[in-house]
Amino acid sequence: MRVVVAMSGGVDSSAAAALLVEQGHEVLGITLRVWSYEGKARCGSCCSPDDIDDARAVAARLGIPFYVADAEELFRDRVVQPFVESYLDGKTPVPCVACNRDVKFDFLLARARALGARLATGHYARVERAGDRYRLLRATDASKDQSYFLFTLGQEALSRIEFPVGALSKAEVRAVAQRHELPTSEKPESMEICFVPDGNYAGFVERIAGPQPGGEVVDARGRVLGRHSGIHRFTVGQRRGLGLSTPDPVYVQRIDAGAGAVVVGPAAGLERSEFTVLQPSWVQGAPAPEDLLQVRIRHRHAGTPARVLAADRARVTVRTEEPVRAVTPGQAAVFYRGDEVLGGGWIG
Repeated sequence: MRVVVAMSGGVDSSAAAALLVEQGHEVLGITLRVWSYEGKARCGSCCSPDDIDDARAVAARLGIPFYVADAEELFRDRVVQPFVESYLDGKTPVPCVACNRDVKFDFLLARARALGARLATGHYARVERAGDRYRLLRATDASKDQSYFLFTLGQEALSRIEFPVGALSKAEVRAVAQRHELPTSEKPESMEICFVPDGNYAGFVERIAGPQPGGEVVDARGRVLGRHSGIHRFTVGQRRGLGLSTPDPVYVQRIDAGAGAVVVGPAAGLERSEFTVLQPSWVQGAPAPEDLLQVRIRHRHAGTPARVLAADRARVTVRTEEPVRAVTPGQAAVFYRGDEVLGGGWIG
Protein backbone atom coordinates (compact mmCIF):
# COMPACT_ATOMS: atom_id res chain seq x y z
CA MET A 1 0.00 0.00 0.00
CA ARG A 2 0.98 3.65 -0.29
CA VAL A 3 1.68 5.28 3.08
CA VAL A 4 2.52 8.85 4.01
CA VAL A 5 4.68 8.93 7.15
CA ALA A 6 4.62 12.02 9.36
CA MET A 7 8.32 12.42 10.10
CA SER A 8 9.20 14.64 13.05
CA GLY A 9 12.94 14.12 12.85
CA GLY A 10 12.88 11.84 15.90
CA VAL A 11 13.68 8.16 16.23
CA ASP A 12 10.06 6.99 16.60
CA SER A 13 8.78 8.29 13.28
CA SER A 14 12.08 7.32 11.64
CA ALA A 15 11.63 3.73 12.80
CA ALA A 16 7.98 3.80 11.69
CA ALA A 17 9.08 4.71 8.17
CA ALA A 18 11.79 2.04 8.21
CA LEU A 19 9.34 -0.67 9.29
CA LEU A 20 6.95 0.22 6.48
CA VAL A 21 9.78 0.13 3.95
CA GLU A 22 10.78 -3.30 5.31
CA GLN A 23 7.22 -4.48 4.75
CA GLY A 24 7.40 -3.51 1.09
CA HIS A 25 5.01 -0.56 1.10
CA GLU A 26 5.35 2.55 -1.04
CA VAL A 27 6.43 5.09 1.56
CA LEU A 28 6.52 8.89 1.34
CA GLY A 29 7.94 11.04 4.13
CA ILE A 30 6.54 14.43 5.09
CA THR A 31 7.57 16.90 7.78
CA LEU A 32 5.48 19.84 8.90
CA ARG A 33 6.95 23.28 9.42
CA VAL A 34 4.64 24.54 12.15
CA TRP A 35 6.10 27.27 14.32
CA SER A 36 8.48 30.20 14.19
CA TYR A 37 8.60 33.41 16.18
CA GLU A 38 9.95 36.65 14.76
CA GLY A 39 11.17 34.68 11.78
CA LYS A 40 13.22 32.25 13.86
CA ALA A 41 12.36 28.61 14.52
CA ARG A 42 11.57 28.15 18.20
CA CYS A 43 10.66 24.48 18.37
CA GLY A 44 12.61 21.97 20.40
CA SER A 45 11.21 19.02 18.45
CA CYS A 46 8.98 18.25 15.48
CA CYS A 47 9.65 21.40 13.53
CA SER A 48 13.07 23.00 13.98
CA PRO A 49 15.44 23.29 11.01
CA ASP A 50 17.66 20.61 12.57
CA ASP A 51 14.69 18.24 12.92
CA ILE A 52 13.67 18.83 9.31
CA ASP A 53 17.25 18.08 8.25
CA ASP A 54 17.24 14.90 10.34
CA ALA A 55 13.97 13.74 8.77
CA ARG A 56 15.33 14.47 5.30
CA ALA A 57 18.49 12.48 6.07
CA VAL A 58 16.40 9.52 7.27
CA ALA A 59 14.30 9.61 4.10
CA ALA A 60 17.45 9.69 1.98
CA ARG A 61 18.87 6.71 3.89
CA LEU A 62 15.63 4.76 3.33
CA GLY A 63 15.40 5.84 -0.31
CA ILE A 64 11.94 7.36 -0.03
CA PRO A 65 10.58 10.69 -1.34
CA PHE A 66 10.55 13.49 1.22
CA TYR A 67 8.50 16.68 1.44
CA VAL A 68 8.13 19.62 3.83
CA ALA A 69 4.67 21.13 4.26
CA ASP A 70 4.00 24.59 5.70
CA ALA A 71 1.33 24.46 8.42
CA GLU A 72 2.39 27.50 10.47
CA GLU A 73 -0.88 29.42 10.14
CA LEU A 74 -2.96 26.38 11.07
CA PHE A 75 -0.68 25.56 14.00
CA ARG A 76 -0.79 29.12 15.28
CA ASP A 77 -4.58 29.33 15.07
CA ARG A 78 -5.45 25.85 16.35
CA VAL A 79 -2.64 25.10 18.79
CA VAL A 80 -0.59 28.09 19.91
CA GLN A 81 -3.33 30.71 20.29
CA PRO A 82 -5.69 28.40 22.24
CA PHE A 83 -2.71 27.42 24.43
CA VAL A 84 -2.09 31.07 25.34
CA GLU A 85 -5.78 31.86 25.80
CA SER A 86 -6.22 28.86 28.06
CA TYR A 87 -3.49 30.03 30.44
CA LEU A 88 -4.98 33.54 30.47
CA ASP A 89 -8.33 31.95 31.40
CA GLY A 90 -6.79 30.26 34.43
CA LYS A 91 -6.56 26.81 32.86
CA THR A 92 -3.70 24.41 32.16
CA PRO A 93 -3.86 23.33 28.49
CA VAL A 94 -2.74 20.16 26.69
CA PRO A 95 -1.67 21.45 23.26
CA CYS A 96 -0.57 18.03 22.02
CA VAL A 97 -4.22 16.93 21.80
CA ALA A 98 -5.11 19.91 19.58
CA CYS A 99 -1.99 19.35 17.47
CA ASN A 100 -2.89 15.70 16.91
CA ARG A 101 -6.53 16.50 16.14
CA ASP A 102 -6.20 19.55 13.91
CA VAL A 103 -2.76 19.17 12.39
CA LYS A 104 -1.45 15.61 12.30
CA PHE A 105 -4.79 13.83 11.89
CA ASP A 106 -6.68 16.47 9.93
CA PHE A 107 -4.27 18.49 7.81
CA LEU A 108 -1.93 15.56 7.12
CA LEU A 109 -4.62 12.93 6.79
CA ALA A 110 -6.37 15.04 4.15
CA ARG A 111 -3.16 15.19 2.16
CA ALA A 112 -2.61 11.47 2.49
CA ARG A 113 -6.14 10.80 1.22
CA ALA A 114 -5.54 13.09 -1.76
CA LEU A 115 -2.55 10.89 -2.65
CA GLY A 116 -4.57 7.70 -2.25
CA ALA A 117 -2.46 6.83 0.79
CA ARG A 118 -2.80 5.88 4.41
CA LEU A 119 -1.16 7.98 7.15
CA ALA A 120 1.42 6.60 9.57
CA THR A 121 2.99 8.29 12.59
CA GLY A 122 5.48 7.37 15.30
CA HIS A 123 2.89 7.47 18.08
CA TYR A 124 2.95 4.77 20.72
CA ALA A 125 -0.63 3.53 20.36
CA ARG A 126 -2.43 0.74 18.50
CA VAL A 127 -5.45 0.43 16.21
CA GLU A 128 -7.36 -2.84 16.03
CA ARG A 129 -10.13 -3.71 13.62
CA ALA A 130 -13.15 -5.46 15.15
CA GLY A 131 -15.64 -6.35 12.43
CA ASP A 132 -16.59 -3.11 10.71
CA ARG A 133 -15.39 -0.97 13.64
CA TYR A 134 -11.98 0.21 14.82
CA ARG A 135 -10.65 0.24 18.37
CA LEU A 136 -7.99 2.65 19.65
CA LEU A 137 -5.74 0.90 22.16
CA ARG A 138 -2.91 1.74 24.51
CA ALA A 139 0.62 1.00 23.37
CA THR A 140 2.20 -2.28 24.39
CA ASP A 141 4.92 -0.36 26.25
CA ALA A 142 2.97 1.35 29.04
CA SER A 143 5.87 3.67 29.83
CA LYS A 144 5.69 5.18 26.31
CA ASP A 145 1.92 5.04 25.75
CA GLN A 146 0.54 8.15 23.98
CA SER A 147 -3.10 7.08 23.62
CA TYR A 148 -4.13 9.81 26.09
CA PHE A 149 -3.37 12.43 23.42
CA LEU A 150 -5.37 10.65 20.69
CA PHE A 151 -8.87 10.44 22.18
CA THR A 152 -10.37 12.71 19.50
CA LEU A 153 -9.75 10.16 16.73
CA GLY A 154 -12.98 8.76 15.33
CA GLN A 155 -13.83 5.82 13.15
CA GLU A 156 -13.07 7.47 9.81
CA ALA A 157 -9.60 8.56 10.91
CA LEU A 158 -8.78 5.24 12.59
CA SER A 159 -9.67 3.39 9.41
CA ARG A 160 -6.84 5.22 7.59
CA ILE A 161 -4.10 5.33 10.24
CA GLU A 162 -1.07 3.16 10.95
CA PHE A 163 0.96 3.17 14.19
CA PRO A 164 3.94 0.98 13.23
CA VAL A 165 5.77 1.31 16.59
CA GLY A 166 2.72 0.94 18.84
CA ALA A 167 3.50 -2.68 19.72
CA LEU A 168 7.22 -2.05 20.34
CA SER A 169 9.28 -0.91 23.31
CA LYS A 170 11.56 2.10 23.01
CA ALA A 171 14.57 -0.21 22.95
CA GLU A 172 13.05 -2.16 20.07
CA VAL A 173 12.34 1.07 18.19
CA ARG A 174 15.96 2.17 18.53
CA ALA A 175 17.04 -1.27 17.37
CA VAL A 176 15.01 -0.82 14.17
CA ALA A 177 16.69 2.54 13.56
CA GLN A 178 20.13 1.06 14.26
CA ARG A 179 19.47 -1.85 11.89
CA HIS A 180 18.83 0.66 9.11
CA GLU A 181 21.75 2.87 10.24
CA LEU A 182 19.46 5.87 10.58
CA PRO A 183 21.03 9.12 11.81
CA THR A 184 18.31 9.47 14.47
CA SER A 185 18.92 6.09 16.12
CA GLU A 186 20.55 7.61 19.22
CA LYS A 187 18.76 10.96 19.16
CA PRO A 188 17.43 11.91 22.61
CA GLU A 189 13.74 12.63 22.94
CA SER A 190 12.22 15.90 24.09
CA MET A 191 9.74 15.80 26.96
CA GLU A 192 8.67 19.44 26.66
CA ILE A 193 5.96 21.02 24.54
CA CYS A 194 7.66 21.40 21.16
CA PHE A 195 7.10 25.14 20.75
CA VAL A 196 8.22 25.88 24.34
CA PRO A 197 11.47 23.87 24.42
CA ASP A 198 12.81 25.67 27.52
CA GLY A 199 9.71 24.74 29.53
CA ASN A 200 9.03 28.38 30.46
CA TYR A 201 5.30 28.45 29.71
CA ALA A 202 4.68 31.74 31.52
CA GLY A 203 7.43 33.43 29.56
CA PHE A 204 6.03 32.08 26.31
CA VAL A 205 2.54 33.37 27.14
CA GLU A 206 3.98 36.82 27.80
CA ARG A 207 5.96 36.82 24.55
CA ILE A 208 2.75 36.17 22.64
CA ALA A 209 0.16 38.07 24.71
CA GLY A 210 2.33 40.74 26.34
CA PRO A 211 2.83 41.52 30.04
CA GLN A 212 0.02 40.28 32.27
CA PRO A 213 -1.53 41.94 35.33
CA GLY A 214 -0.87 40.66 38.83
CA GLY A 215 -3.47 39.95 41.45
CA GLU A 216 -4.17 38.55 44.88
CA VAL A 217 -3.47 35.17 46.43
CA VAL A 218 -6.39 34.39 48.74
CA ASP A 219 -7.66 31.55 50.89
CA ALA A 220 -11.08 29.91 50.53
CA ARG A 221 -12.68 32.66 52.64
CA GLY A 222 -11.27 35.40 50.42
CA ARG A 223 -8.67 36.53 52.94
CA VAL A 224 -5.68 38.05 51.13
CA LEU A 225 -2.46 36.16 51.82
CA GLY A 226 -0.22 37.77 49.24
CA ARG A 227 0.07 38.90 45.65
CA HIS A 228 1.07 37.22 42.41
CA SER A 229 2.46 38.40 39.06
CA GLY A 230 -0.11 36.75 36.76
CA ILE A 231 -2.54 33.83 36.88
CA HIS A 232 -0.79 32.25 33.88
CA ARG A 233 2.02 31.32 36.27
CA PHE A 234 -0.11 28.91 38.29
CA THR A 235 -1.88 25.57 37.98
CA VAL A 236 -4.16 23.60 40.29
CA GLY A 237 -2.16 21.52 42.76
CA GLN A 238 0.91 23.79 42.66
CA ARG A 239 2.76 24.25 45.94
CA ARG A 240 6.06 25.87 45.06
CA GLY A 241 6.48 29.41 43.81
CA LEU A 242 3.47 30.84 45.66
CA GLY A 243 5.56 33.43 47.50
CA LEU A 244 3.74 32.81 50.78
CA SER A 245 4.82 32.20 54.34
CA THR A 246 2.20 30.03 56.04
CA PRO A 247 2.39 27.74 59.09
CA ASP A 248 1.18 24.76 57.04
CA PRO A 249 1.72 23.89 53.37
CA VAL A 250 -0.84 25.35 50.97
CA TYR A 251 -1.62 24.48 47.36
CA VAL A 252 -3.39 26.17 44.47
CA GLN A 253 -6.97 24.92 44.66
CA ARG A 254 -8.49 26.98 41.88
CA ILE A 255 -7.83 30.03 39.73
CA ASP A 256 -10.47 32.75 39.46
CA ALA A 257 -9.64 34.33 36.12
CA GLY A 258 -12.45 36.89 36.38
CA ALA A 259 -11.11 38.28 39.65
CA GLY A 260 -7.48 37.62 38.76
CA ALA A 261 -7.14 35.66 42.00
CA VAL A 262 -5.26 32.49 42.90
CA VAL A 263 -7.11 30.56 45.63
CA VAL A 264 -4.97 28.40 47.91
CA GLY A 265 -5.66 25.98 50.73
CA PRO A 266 -4.62 22.69 52.36
CA ALA A 267 -3.97 19.51 50.40
CA ALA A 268 -7.30 18.01 51.44
CA GLY A 269 -9.07 20.68 49.41
CA LEU A 270 -7.59 19.30 46.19
CA GLU A 271 -9.55 16.06 46.28
CA ARG A 272 -12.68 15.66 44.16
CA SER A 273 -15.01 12.77 43.38
CA GLU A 274 -17.14 14.54 40.77
CA PHE A 275 -16.29 16.92 37.95
CA THR A 276 -17.46 18.11 34.55
CA VAL A 277 -15.88 17.28 31.21
CA LEU A 278 -16.60 19.61 28.29
CA GLN A 279 -16.75 18.93 24.53
CA PRO A 280 -16.69 15.12 24.87
CA SER A 281 -15.45 13.12 21.91
CA TRP A 282 -16.18 9.38 21.64
CA VAL A 283 -14.38 6.83 19.48
CA GLN A 284 -17.49 4.66 19.09
CA GLY A 285 -20.24 6.37 21.11
CA ALA A 286 -20.79 7.43 24.72
CA PRO A 287 -20.66 4.73 27.42
CA ALA A 288 -23.73 3.81 29.48
CA PRO A 289 -24.05 5.40 32.95
CA GLU A 290 -23.80 2.01 34.64
CA ASP A 291 -20.47 1.18 32.95
CA LEU A 292 -17.50 1.24 35.30
CA LEU A 293 -14.62 2.75 33.33
CA GLN A 294 -11.20 4.12 34.08
CA VAL A 295 -10.49 7.83 33.72
CA ARG A 296 -7.09 9.49 33.43
CA ILE A 297 -7.09 13.18 34.37
CA ARG A 298 -3.58 13.92 33.08
CA HIS A 299 -1.01 12.15 30.93
CA ARG A 300 0.99 10.71 33.83
CA HIS A 301 -2.09 9.80 35.85
CA ALA A 302 -2.42 6.02 36.26
CA GLY A 303 -6.22 6.28 36.13
CA THR A 304 -9.04 5.68 38.57
CA PRO A 305 -12.41 3.85 38.32
CA ALA A 306 -15.25 6.18 37.32
CA ARG A 307 -18.69 6.39 35.74
CA VAL A 308 -20.12 8.88 33.28
CA LEU A 309 -23.39 9.82 34.98
CA ALA A 310 -24.88 12.25 32.51
CA ALA A 311 -23.81 12.99 28.99
CA ASP A 312 -24.80 15.20 26.08
CA ARG A 313 -22.92 16.71 23.17
CA ALA A 314 -21.62 19.61 25.23
CA ARG A 315 -20.61 18.04 28.56
CA VAL A 316 -20.54 14.97 30.76
CA THR A 317 -20.57 14.55 34.52
CA VAL A 318 -17.96 12.16 35.88
CA ARG A 319 -18.02 10.50 39.30
CA THR A 320 -14.98 8.60 40.51
CA GLU A 321 -15.05 5.62 42.88
CA GLU A 322 -12.55 7.34 45.14
CA PRO A 323 -11.37 10.97 45.37
CA VAL A 324 -8.74 12.11 42.89
CA ARG A 325 -6.24 14.86 43.53
CA ALA A 326 -5.79 18.09 41.56
CA VAL A 327 -8.48 17.77 38.90
CA THR A 328 -7.24 20.60 36.71
CA PRO A 329 -9.38 22.71 34.34
CA GLY A 330 -7.96 22.63 30.82
CA GLN A 331 -6.46 19.16 31.13
CA ALA A 332 -7.97 16.23 29.25
CA ALA A 333 -9.99 13.52 30.97
CA VAL A 334 -9.65 10.34 28.92
CA PHE A 335 -11.80 7.25 29.44
CA TYR A 336 -10.64 3.67 29.05
CA ARG A 337 -12.09 0.17 29.23
CA GLY A 338 -9.02 -1.93 29.84
CA ASP A 339 -6.59 -1.00 27.07
CA GLU A 340 -9.27 0.52 24.85
CA VAL A 341 -9.66 4.29 24.57
CA LEU A 342 -13.36 5.16 24.65
CA GLY A 343 -13.00 8.93 24.31
CA GLY A 344 -12.48 12.01 26.42
CA GLY A 345 -12.90 15.73 26.78
CA TRP A 346 -11.70 18.82 28.62
CA ILE A 347 -11.97 19.22 32.38
CA GLY A 348 -14.14 22.25 33.13
